[in-house]
Amino acid sequence: VAIPTSLLGVFLYLRRRSLIADAHAHLAVPGVVIAFLLTGSLSLPVLLIGALIVGLGASWLIEYLAARRTIRADAAIGIAFTPLFALGIILMSTLITDAHIDTHCLLFGDVLGIPNRAIVTLALVALTVVGLVAGFWRWIAVATLDPDFARTLGIPTRLIHYGLMSAVAATTMASFEAVGSILVIAMIIVPAATAHLLTDRLLPMTALATGHGVLSAWLGMYASVWLNVSTAGAMVVAGGSLYTLALLFAPRHGLIARRTMPPEVNA
Repeated sequence: VAIPTSLLGVFLYLRRRSLIADAHAHLAVPGVVIAFLLTGSLSLPVLLIGALIVGLGASWLIEYLAARRTIRADAAIGIAFTPLFALGIILMSTLITDAHIDTHCLLFGDVLGIPNRAIVTLALVALTVVGLVAGFWRWIAVATLDPDFARTLGIPTRLIHYGLMSAVAATTMASFEAVGSILVIAMIIVPAATAHLLTDRLLPMTALATGHGVLSAWLGMYASVWLNVSTAGAMVVAGGSLYTLALLFAPRHGLIARRTMPPEVNA
C-alpha cells in the first residue's frame, strides 16, 4: 500500500489536488455497492472495476465544475463526492440484505487479517503503478510541473490527468482490506507533504515520499502489535510523527532552520 500511495501522492500534492485522494477514498464505497448490485458478486476485480468507473465519472464531474468561474476547485471536489458517498451508504443500508459487507473493514481496514488474494492484488497494483510512472515519467513530470508548457510540446495532459485519477482509484480500492477507505487518505498525502519539506526536486521527492510511506508502515506495524492498537491507525500516527520531525528539522524549510537562517537568506 505504501509504495503506490506515496508515489501517486507526490503528483497529487504538486498539482494541488491532494483532496482528490479523499474524494476517491470515499467514492470507492458507492463504486463497490453499485458493482455488487449490478453483478451480485463480491469478487475483488468486479468491485475494483466499479470503483474505477465511479471514480473516473466523479473526476470528470470535478474537472467540469472546477472549470466554472463561480466554483472553486476545492468546493468542486466536495460537491462531487459527498452526494455520491451518501448515495453509497444509503444503497448499502437499504438494498444489500443478502450479502455481508463489513463496513468497519471498508472504512478502517485490517492489516493483520487480510487474505492472500488481497496481498496479490496489492502487489499487482503496486507493480503496475510503479511501471506506468517509470515508463511515462517525463510526460507526467512536465504535465505536473508546467501543464501549459506540456501542452505546447504535444503532451496529452488530459489523458495523463485521468490516468493518474484511474491509478488513485485503483490503489485506494485495492487498499481497502489493508488500511480502509479513510486511512488510505493519510498514506497518500502525508508522505508527499513530508518529502516536499526536505527537497524541491521531483525525483528525490518521490524517493523520499516512498521511503516515508514504507517506514511509516513498518513502524506502525510493530507499534500496533506492541501497544495492541489499530495497525492502520498506528501507521498513520507514525507517518504524522515523521512529518512533524521534518517540519521542525528540515534543513531549508524546517521551522528551526528558518528561525536560525540569516534574514536576507530567509527572504
